[in-house]
Amino acid sequence: MKTKHPFTMVAGLIVLASCGGGGGGTPVAPAPVATPTPAPVATPTPAPQPSPTPPCPTDPCEVPVENENKPVRITLRLFVVEDPSGGVFQYKQTDDGTPIIPVNFRFRLDIIAKDKKNKETKGSGNVIWHWDDNMIAVESLENVYHPTLRAIRGGNWCATAEMDDVFSNELCLDLRY
Repeated sequence: MKTKHPFTMVAGLIVLASCGGGGGGTPVAPAPVATPTPAPVATPTPAPQPSPTPPCPTDPCEVPVENENKPVRITLRLFVVEDPSGGVFQYKQTDDGTPIIPVNFRFRLDIIAKDKKNKETKGSGNVIWHWDDNMIAVESLENVYHPTLRAIRGGNWCATAEMDDVFSNELCLDLRY
């Protein structure tokens, strides 16, 4: 009888193992071995190199005009309006399209002269401005084609430019308190 017992026990273990081992209904897989994640290698970011700024020979940084032919036409326009702190001001217009400039605000005019071939010209460079000095203060005439002015009184104000016996269009502004 002693010999029967170990055989029965071995046979029972074989039957038990073939049926799933007597544990739960799903087999358990061995846990995977974790592989270490490689640490990122820090590479220094190169410092940005500022691009060289070319010198600005004119305001607002455009190629200087070399043509000196006599102008046949001069166009005068309002270039920009600035508030007292120097910020660009989006001005309003009257019903007829006249720009409204608040008193104490700066504004820049701009003239463009064209020759008989419709090419931009600086002519003789002798620009004569016609305007009412009682309503504006001249802030800068450093660029005679591009004067900077400041409104000091309210009212309608008009300007024209003359160069080489040619007159520009008339530009009128409504200076308001």
